[in-house]
Amino acid sequence: MRRLLCLLLAVLLPAVVVPGTAEAAPTVTAVPADAGKGWPVSGAEGVLDLAARGYVEEEYLLSGQADTYAQAGLWTDDGRWATRVASTGNPYTTRMVVVRPRDPARFTGTVVVEWLNVSFGVDIPVDFSQSYEHFLREGHAYVGVTTQKAGADKLKSLDPARYSTVDLSGDALSYDVFSQAAQAVRANPALLGGRTPSVVLGTGHSQSALRLTTYANAIQPVRHAYDGFMIHGRAALAAPIGDGVLGPLSARVRTDLGVPVFVLQSETDVVASASVRQDTALVRTWEVAGTAHADRYGLDLYDAANARDRSINDGAPTTCDKPVNSMTFRYAENAAFAHLDRWARGGAAPPVAPPISMLLNLIIVRDADQNARGGVRLPDLDMPVAAYAPNNSGGNVPGACLLLGTTTPLSPERIRRLYPDHAAYVAAFTAAADRALRAGYLLRPDRDEAVARAAAAPVP
Repeated sequence: MRRLLCLLLAVLLPAVVVPGTAEAAPTVTAVPADAGKGWPVSGAEGVLDLAARGYVEEEYLLSGQADTYAQAGLWTDDGRWATRVASTGNPYTTRMVVVRPRDPARFTGTVVVEWLNVSFGVDIPVDFSQSYEHFLREGHAYVGVTTQKAGADKLKSLDPARYSTVDLSGDALSYDVFSQAAQAVRANPALLGGRTPSVVLGTGHSQSALRLTTYANAIQPVRHAYDGFMIHGRAALAAPIGDGVLGPLSARVRTDLGVPVFVLQSETDVVASASVRQDTALVRTWEVAGTAHADRYGLDLYDAANARDRSINDGAPTTCDKPVNSMTFRYAENAAFAHLDRWARGGAAPPVAPPISMLLNLIIVRDADQNARGGVRLPDLDMPVAAYAPNNSGGNVPGACLLLGTTTPLSPERIRRLYPDHAAYVAAFTAAADRALRAGYLLRPDRDEAVARAAAAPVP
């Protein structure tokens, strides 16, 4: 009877993860700048002029022993998930790309650690591509981590001399590798020019967001590695905890996490995620109208890096049937990172934003110009010169255009009806930018850039 009671308690009570070898500090080794081809794959150097902005890019190898995890008990859609250690002592070596202020005195203490996206078989720094201007003008540091096997394997194939020791045996290691990346950032001041961080934020986009959802719900409560999370472009489901094929089909972020979580969604994402919308004391969701899962601004950076690295389609730029979405999602992401940074430091929570308007959580409600209603409103959408859609088609990279959205210019007649002359357009755009600034959706430098761009635009 006593044995039966113990078995019942083991099933009914949440399991507690017992730390394994992951408690040992990982080893960090600088990669010589001239190793292999002489640059980090998917890195910014040579694509952006970091030196002109007072920044440097450095690459490090991160080596250690990682735990893997398994689900314990039933995982329900509230995200309050328990895990157990499935194995310990799994050796790994991966890489981290660090972008930091050259002058350590400029460093704000905030580090953004990105779970690099491998949806197309190579590391893509999606969140860096959207918000690097914000990070660099603020003085934040950025760390991109090769967290999954596909990214590690591609590194070795693209530059075997530089990445000969990189080895991730499987994605089951990814959760502990991401924890140890934060541990390394906190424990190695050399990574940050001799400084130590005060806030470490974890971020990830698309398939990385699915894994970050699982990380937040199942690993953060026991590892406590991060001070906040940016989950960008997620669907309702979450990634598996081990090497399984499928994770939970519906997963909210747990509300007892203890650190803030910002869920940032494009218009492409909302149909797949409307069932798990959240706004709580520690979870904030923004849905940015008129935007796509990926866009022209980010694609320009990817294409430049791809031309150098020849990692996708032999370095050719990505093309689609229609012009790619050019809505200014980056402005909303910059504002979201600024809010998350303040929130993680104990400041005020970000403003609540209305969701994108939908019928039955399936159909986006649109205006006469076919732009979405509701959601976070940026001035380029409120004073449009085009219709911005969430999906595209065709293209030379299978699957990419579905996510890249479209831009369809409004007719000259429609633009003249909206804006009788240039001064009317600039005045209306400036008023829209000021509304977004007051609402907290736009930062002052981005507001000023947007208004200057409108003033220079040949509209009508």
